[in-house]
Amino acid sequence: MSDYLLKSLIACLFLGACLTAFLSMMAAMGKTALKADPAKLRRLHRISGYAVLVLFLPLAYLGGDFLGELGEGLTVRAAFHFVLATMLLAVLVLKFLVVRVYKQFARFAPALGMTIFALTVVIFLITAGYFFLRGGILD
Repeated sequence: MSDYLLKSLIACLFLGACLTAFLSMMAAMGKTALKADPAKLRRLHRISGYAVLVLFLPLAYLGGDFLGELGEGLTVRAAFHFVLATMLLAVLVLKFLVVRVYKQFARFAPALGMTIFALTVVIFLITAGYFFLRGGILD
């Protein structure tokens, strides 16, 4: 299995965990006629949020390894990926700190979560999405 395929498959899991966290909190906070239990939705959000953090680790390791191999030959797409992934890491850490340590800023947590989701979708599409569209799964 190639590193590209491995990283793309982990990215699919990462996107799924991020989507689950995003949709569970949107349902808990946004729907007035909620049929699901808000406590269960918050627990699902927390579990999928930790899955996002855990899945980010191998992606960061593989990405760092890839970046080291490229050296000076970084493509524009790879540069965008690196910058956006660094931004994603910063927002992930910031949201974790807001939710766990600096609770007085909790009103910013929904905006940080939406930012995390938006960055994840963009990063996924310019890397794993591109890989799958190119037919990379057959390589």
